[in-house]
Amino acid sequence: MPIYLDYSASHPVYPQVRDDYLALLDRYYANSASVHPLGREASQFIDQSRRRIAQVLGCQDDEIILTSGGSESINLAIKGYVEANPRLNKRIITSLGEHAATTETVSWLKKQGYDLVSLSLQSDGCVDPDAFAEALRQPAALISLIHVNNETGAVNPIEEIVGLRNRLQPRTAIHIDGVQTIGRMPFCFKSAGIDMMSGSGHKIGAPKGIGWLLIRRGIHLAAQIHGGGQQRGLRSGTENPPLAGALAHALRLATEKLSEQCVQVAELRSQLLSHLTARKVDHQVLSPPNAVPHILMVAFPGLRGETLLHALSAKGIYVSTGAACSSKRRKDNPVLQAMGIPAELAGCAVRISLSAQNTSEEISETALAIDESCRRLIQT
Repeated sequence: MPIYLDYSASHPVYPQVRDDYLALLDRYYANSASVHPLGREASQFIDQSRRRIAQVLGCQDDEIILTSGGSESINLAIKGYVEANPRLNKRIITSLGEHAATTETVSWLKKQGYDLVSLSLQSDGCVDPDAFAEALRQPAALISLIHVNNETGAVNPIEEIVGLRNRLQPRTAIHIDGVQTIGRMPFCFKSAGIDMMSGSGHKIGAPKGIGWLLIRRGIHLAAQIHGGGQQRGLRSGTENPPLAGALAHALRLATEKLSEQCVQVAELRSQLLSHLTARKVDHQVLSPPNAVPHILMVAFPGLRGETLLHALSAKGIYVSTGAACSSKRRKDNPVLQAMGIPAELAGCAVRISLSAQNTSEEISETALAIDESCRRLIQT
């Protein structure tokens, strides 16, 4: 059996969600915009799914826009907000620790004349609060920051960030990339004090093709997809009842007994590191102490991360060297670089991302495989 340790890239669909989804495909095939009974039934199911999603995420059901995934949600949040608010200062604050969906979006806006401020990171992978406060000395239209970093697991201090915004620039909106948040730590949109939050279904055990953007009441966005005017005109396109239901189901499974799941994952992470130490495998943890336990970036000096990845893949153990979305086109790791980690060491890193679905036996087998691979490949 393969050992899957790449949950941050994509979470396998929960069996319960898969079975439910297949049944929903047979039941809700009508267009939810149709006025006949089957269409109304599909529309009512989407509304019901929204209420279930809202209950988990701590928001109102009319604050949810369903999208195709995290990248679309981030694009809608950033582009949609600045387009809808052209009178605001053409200045966007982000960081050097963002996912490509954010960095590429703001880079595009920079070409359109926006001023981009990319905040530096501390050695713990988080935004430097002093640099953030300094950036807020001038008005900005939008702040867009990742919550849980997809490569290191570092957790940005959202409460502190919101507090600084409220004190220094209360009119500046905050969007949070929460793609790696749900299922890894508690979250409530209402109490977070933010204006927008993006998320992705396939990171939490739903099928690919569904995500969400939470938009606080009173925040105005410009649509990025035009057509039939679905979802209050913000995201045109025929809505998908089965995917909406699958997302609601996966959200519940990902967040129920969350504290127990986090403890279990932390134990697996600790077990892996203990095994590596006991086997005298030279390694250096690059994830900071405040990281969620689910995401472990670890370097094995003297062995390229990509080389180790292929060696483990040959043994049926699947890890990554960083973000899956950009792993095929980048040569360095900008997040690790921003944390001050030397390029040579960063090049020896792999990301091991865990889930409560992993077992102690899988972790032991992984440690053995890493040990064997390091001994064989570093010597050669």
